[in-house]
Amino acid sequence: MNLVLIETSGNQAFIFATNKLRENVGASELTARVGTRFVLKAVQEAGGQLPSNPRDPATYPQISDQNLVEVILAVSGKALLLVRDADLGRQIVRAVTLCALKEAPGLEVRGVVSRDFDFEKDALHPLVGEVHREFEMVRSKLPGPVARFQRLPIIAECASSGLPASNYDVSGPEPAPRSAVILAKRKAAQAGLDRIRGLVGEEHHLPRSTTEIENLGCDWLAIVHADGNGLGQVFLTFDQVAQTTNHRDYITKLRAFSLALDQCTEKAFCQSLAVLRDRQGITPIVPLVLGGDDLTVVCDGRQALQFTKKFIDGFEEETRGHAAINSILKNGVTSCAGVAIVKPHFPFFAGYQLAEELLKSAKALKPLSAIDYHILYDASGPDLERIRRELTVDNGETLLVGRPYVTTAERGPIQRRWSDLVCRITAVRARDDEDRRRLPNSMLHDLRQGLFLGHQAADARLQLVVERYRHHGLDRLLGDTSSEGSLFWQDSDFRRTALLDTLDTAEFWEARS
Repeated sequence: MNLVLIETSGNQAFIFATNKLRENVGASELTARVGTRFVLKAVQEAGGQLPSNPRDPATYPQISDQNLVEVILAVSGKALLLVRDADLGRQIVRAVTLCALKEAPGLEVRGVVSRDFDFEKDALHPLVGEVHREFEMVRSKLPGPVARFQRLPIIAECASSGLPASNYDVSGPEPAPRSAVILAKRKAAQAGLDRIRGLVGEEHHLPRSTTEIENLGCDWLAIVHADGNGLGQVFLTFDQVAQTTNHRDYITKLRAFSLALDQCTEKAFCQSLAVLRDRQGITPIVPLVLGGDDLTVVCDGRQALQFTKKFIDGFEEETRGHAAINSILKNGVTSCAGVAIVKPHFPFFAGYQLAEELLKSAKALKPLSAIDYHILYDASGPDLERIRRELTVDNGETLLVGRPYVTTAERGPIQRRWSDLVCRITAVRARDDEDRRRLPNSMLHDLRQGLFLGHQAADARLQLVVERYRHHGLDRLLGDTSSEGSLFWQDSDFRRTALLDTLDTAEFWEARS
């Protein structure tokens, strides 16, 4: 027998290479097709039998004298196959990569075939690791897709990507020369939207572009990027984690686990739409990546944080309750997210890069689920390290944010729990019987300004008002509940405060309960 691994590379760069949402959706759809439609077609042409329902692990035929190819995995951007001989594996790799060159130009697709092994005697998990390492070697040796699009002789430039144009596109509202890469993405966009709408159902109507979201009255957009925690390590040691007993048990559990992650992500996403308030009958969100343990969406910036919290909670709950995951990971899978909230015309790729940096920051709190976010009020550059550096005072000893926040129920440092952030926001937004803010804006603004003068100056300003407003909700803003009057608390790295987080976030708190 031989294993065949086919996988896409550079997915994020391919999907988010332009600022056109239609092209982003189309690129995501093409990436998903490589591991599913392209692979299943090649398997069938090679004499393999296909599952009657690719989403049901029980419908996958086993390898036999009549079935020369067994599909172990066929998910978005990745496929793992078991074949009767190496030549058959190379035939499938050739068919899939050729199809990708034609239908998804610009997307890196590689395939490798393992050495021969005895299915009855050789351990399967080490071979899976071996074929992944071989894939990385092949990937490092082959040129990237940019080498396919030479600029000499001089050729017209694509209006969207900067790649050499292949045709003059008149299909949309903005006719222009476009590259083969962009034309392929645009061609696949509608199918991608239809696939996602099929998951969502008729209850929610999704917009087709960020412009449409903006036209709904959304003055801020959010790019949300979420990813599961610790799954890389799970797959690296899957035979031990899943306590597999033989080859067939390994394949069955690996397939069921991978498909379950897809299903849990999709269910959590659909459930999370309930917290979004429709605008003009349209739910202001467009999913770009939805598969495996990954989620990337563009949505109304003023409702993004509540959506993200709902998604992470839903993902944890769904993975805990799914038998194929629960049998391996008793507590399910946690997840982290980065949320970049920007103005509608801010460059999309730059916003996505900020969301990715925020995700990495949130993962500092794993294995707990966490959210890090930033509201970008200026266009000086979405560099998270620079942004956080500018929010330090006292010679770098005090950080004026408490982010990221832990969403896993009642776990993590008490000052950095999402539930505590919600309590602070509730206190800031609270009104009295005459509809006046219980904590006046002028007082809060004065405290906010004091933060940038250092922790001693900020606490000195607090002392002037703390007794008057303590029972109006100001006590919720103190850094430590046992503190007599400080906006700060000390953690392992910095002195921190949540006041700035609370005041900024309170303006972006519009979700339907």
